[in-house]
Amino acid sequence: MTIISIVGTAGVGKSFLVKQLSAMRCLPAFFEGEEGTIPKEILESIFSGEHPIKRWTWFINRYKIFLEQAKKISAVGVDCLCDGSPLNAYAVLAYEDEAYRAELLMLANSIDYLEPDKTILLIASEEKIREFTKQRGRKVEKDDKAIERAMKIQDEYTRLAKERGLLIVNRTDLDFTKEKDLKFVWDEIRL
Repeated sequence: MTIISIVGTAGVGKSFLVKQLSAMRCLPAFFEGEEGTIPKEILESIFSGEHPIKRWTWFINRYKIFLEQAKKISAVGVDCLCDGSPLNAYAVLAYEDEAYRAELLMLANSIDYLEPDKTILLIASEEKIREFTKQRGRKVEKDDKAIERAMKIQDEYTRLAKERGLLIVNRTDLDFTKEKDLKFVWDEIRL
């Protein structure tokens, strides 16, 4: 069956959408993680910019684990959802310090073989990302710098998605607590 990955910048709602679609369709789902499941020093380094190799090694290993599990489940005929893919690493490269890019690119390349069957890019307006970022209340996302970073990464995701012919879903006017909006997204994904 199909491994469906929903990717996007921080605060766009990809994990919530994966959770909602998983519940709606009774499908297994895999997640990057949130506070409590991502080590504190890794979460903090996302916005401080420090220790990018350590941070990306953690994320790449996380993607590898859940994408390998998703492949096993998919092989027996069950669709799977996840909120990460190798594309995440490539999109974030645009924001990382030039001094680390070659090593980070090697890390990203190391999981290319795990590319999901379908990757969907979730985008939103700056106002919507600001709203969602405020709602989730992470200390490390409190300033405008976090929103600037999210928008720059979203721009790179969009460039990569267009280059690769991926489905792009603008969720600015979608509410993932409403059945009609979830059905709309699912129908878009299943085309």
